[in-house]
Amino acid sequence: MAITKPSKKTSAADDFIAAAPDAAATDAGQAKQPKYVRKGKKLQITLTIAQPLLERVDELAAKLGQSRAAVINLAVFQSLESGLRIDGGDRE
Repeated sequence: MAITKPSKKTSAADDFIAAAPDAAATDAGQAKQPKYVRKGKKLQITLTIAQPLLERVDELAAKLGQSRAAVINLAVFQSLESGLRIDGGDRE
């Protein structure tokens, strides 16, 4: 009886994750995929945020009558335009 290597099988979960729009390429010969999905003129990304911070974003969005995405976009834009303060110093 010959010894053979087991074939590479992927689970349904692995296939699902690999099909995600922002999944990174895993094969060395495969070009790295961008970590976004084009939605018209904008790009959709995945963002991880702490729950208390998200709650504050949602409160501000409701107060301003804007969407969560609009508030996040505005905050990023304003930080890039006027600089970002980290640890008491200005950083750009």
